[in-house]
Amino acid sequence: MGDFRELIPLPSKDTLIINRGLGDWWFGANGGVNADYFFSKLIMPLTDPIFDPSIPPEYKDSMINYPAGFGIGYYAGLFAEWNPKGSDWGVSLSLFLQDFRSGTAETTPSKDTTKESYEAITDFNYVSVSPSARYNFSIPGLYSFGGFDLDFITGSKLINRYKFKNTGNIDHDKKNVISPQNFRLGFHLGISYEFLVADISHKYRILFSPYLSLNGGTSVISDSGSSRNTLFARIGLIIKLGPDDVKKDTLAFNPNYKPPPDAYATARRESGPFFGGFEEILLAYEAKPVERSQVSEEVAEKSTIDVTEKVTTTTEPQRKITIRAGQRKTYFFPSSASTSLTNDAKEYLDNVAEFLKANPSSTVRIVGHSDDQGTFSQNQKRSEDRAKQVVQYLVSKGIASGRLFPRGDGARVPVGDNRSEDGRKRNRRVEILIVQ
Repeated sequence: MGDFRELIPLPSKDTLIINRGLGDWWFGANGGVNADYFFSKLIMPLTDPIFDPSIPPEYKDSMINYPAGFGIGYYAGLFAEWNPKGSDWGVSLSLFLQDFRSGTAETTPSKDTTKESYEAITDFNYVSVSPSARYNFSIPGLYSFGGFDLDFITGSKLINRYKFKNTGNIDHDKKNVISPQNFRLGFHLGISYEFLVADISHKYRILFSPYLSLNGGTSVISDSGSSRNTLFARIGLIIKLGPDDVKKDTLAFNPNYKPPPDAYATARRESGPFFGGFEEILLAYEAKPVERSQVSEEVAEKSTIDVTEKVTTTTEPQRKITIRAGQRKTYFFPSSASTSLTNDAKEYLDNVAEFLKANPSSTVRIVGHSDDQGTFSQNQKRSEDRAKQVVQYLVSKGIASGRLFPRGDGARVPVGDNRSEDGRKRNRRVEILIVQ
């Protein structure tokens, strides 16, 4: 779903850095439509003398055995969810205050000229409580869910409709005295994809979660020898609101800062969602690269300390590594579980540290990744640990943590094929981006 970052200048000239990610708790509404399939035996009396005393005595006990039938319905209610950040699992609860399920079934028309037939109309209203568990896939936003349905009936309509098709479609509705089950225990399995819709007041987010589920359960009618049941599909939408997980840091103002000799011009988003796997947009005039040796010379030229050359020292020549704003470097890890930085990565970070000291306004965005050789939570932790290793190394070189923005994307953004070792190696990586 992406993270938000805001940079806010303070009266003290320091910069407040606010990082916002998804929170754990969500609340909202859940609603949609049903496609209902009614099956198994439905045996309904032709009618009852209470409602139609004119029926001849010999027909009072007549029963109609209906075939399977179909119908539609709708539902709406409240929703709550706990989905811990970085976890494979979450739980939710839906309370459907209106859960309407309707069905019809019709007997085969008679073979005489009237073509009469019987149609059963079975409408049910429920209040339903549906606890669920969700499993988060490696693709961001995609998850499956399953749980139980506790259906409490609040109303029903059970009617025999006597139909004459060849005499102007004359229908006679006869109310039926059989009763539905007052309680039904059901189950549901489904899949959903959630996505960000709105950011509210820099504190909350609204997510939409369209979903498809299959629902079943115990019988709905058992009177008069019936064992009527229903299986239905739900197409719905969850609209949920949740508070962000907010972390704050301060980038201290440096009164001795002087702009570097090379000018940089960039345009980028200081707030908004950042999505793993996408290149940041840097609209820049590409300045002359700054090399480690150049940075060292500039620092030396600005020093006010006089040094008398009484001692001659020799040092090993340092390999020149080009550092520039907008530059992205990627380093890989030898195994699925490894998180330690390689020597090449440390050498590059030494140069990055010098560049950051010479350019106090620059920041670094660090994104860790993993292959798929582990559970969701294991891969997420490995990716976060790889990003943290970079942060810890730069902090040890004197760089303020407020200038470093790490995150882990787990195995959700592969660049190689996880079915091969070479592809998995390419996915075990950390990406380091210099932002001016």
